[in-house]
Amino acid sequence: MLRYCRSPLCLVVETRWLIPRGFDGFTPGPLILLRPGASQALIEHEKVHVRQFWRSWGLMGVLYLASRRWRLRYEVEAYREQLRHSPPGAAHGLARVLACKYRLRISEAEAYRLLTQDLHGDL
Repeated sequence: MLRYCRSPLCLVVETRWLIPRGFDGFTPGPLILLRPGASQALIEHEKVHVRQFWRSWGLMGVLYLASRRWRLRYEVEAYREQLRHSPPGAAHGLARVLACKYRLRISEAEAYRLLTQDLHGDL
């Protein structure tokens, strides 16, 4: 699958290659790479990373790699959007992934708090 999106401006590619092991999606700049069968919730998560890329004038990747604080900020924003498009009860699983996969040095409880704070009215 190859798809062009206008909002945000990006190219979505379904592929088995180029995606880091242990992940189902990867977004280098305005390119979204997804494993086959990716959920709409994951696509929305990755679109947030594209918006972050454009908002940061292309510096998002450098900030993400260089700073745990920026990485946390970017991932919390993306996981919150993914949570909005996920079935009820998904917050604990997403918090587990957030706490374990990004070298953020946060607990699962802290990740859950970050994902759900100020959102309970929306869920």
